[in-house]
Amino acid sequence: MSNRPPVRLRVTSPTGKARMYDLEKALYTVGRAAPGYEPDIVLDPDPQGWISRLHCILDREHGQWWVTDHARNGTLLQRGAPDTEVRPVRGRELLRHRDTLLVLGDMVGDEARLYWSLTYLDAHATQPAPPGPAGSRPGIRYDSVGCRVYRVEGGRETLVEGLRPKGHQLLRHMVSLSGGRHAEAVACDHAELIAALWRPPEEWPPGRSYNRTDLAGVVRAVRLRIEPDPADPRILETVPKVGYRLYVHPGPRSRGSGAEWG
Repeated sequence: MSNRPPVRLRVTSPTGKARMYDLEKALYTVGRAAPGYEPDIVLDPDPQGWISRLHCILDREHGQWWVTDHARNGTLLQRGAPDTEVRPVRGRELLRHRDTLLVLGDMVGDEARLYWSLTYLDAHATQPAPPGPAGSRPGIRYDSVGCRVYRVEGGRETLVEGLRPKGHQLLRHMVSLSGGRHAEAVACDHAELIAALWRPPEEWPPGRSYNRTDLAGVVRAVRLRIEPDPADPRILETVPKVGYRLYVHPGPRSRGSGAEWG
């Protein structure tokens, strides 16, 4: 169904030596080797004993990759660009293209901390995309509790009605991948959206399959409801040869804004 290149993990040691892994299985263990035990991705050497035998787990679900921390000393996460905030992994977290996991490998003196870096590389997967100048483009706000969709345009919110269940599933999936704190454009590839709407291929009924034509039908129906001009979509855009991009606005706004609340 998809000829996209494999997801990759670039593992760089504290000394700068790098190795690339193709993530082809559904689950990978990361940590240090021990007698009778070797994780899928070995972080070695570990002269000061900072790394746990099972430090973290990478697993794939519905075409997306997640990380779960199991380390006694923790695993750090840096989103995308090198100058972004570094923070601990909290529970099980979704990975996006160019996210980096940092594992403490050595400490020199009081200040110098040397890390293993594990960079997730999947250029065609779900990722934030620059939305352009603030307020310059319409988008949606999704109320996941009330299952209501609002079109946001020019500082005003309009309730969207008439969406079918598959349309809600499409929007909920894409909105769930946004940061939620600011306007954001979230891109998803065809395979990921097909799995989100109809489950992964291994769960399809015998003799039944779903493809980009089925997905395009759902997208058309959604555009008829959310777009100011469905013939010129600006909220749910096509990304050629990749998939679709949805412009998401944060919410809710203050109750004095005059918007309808769910």
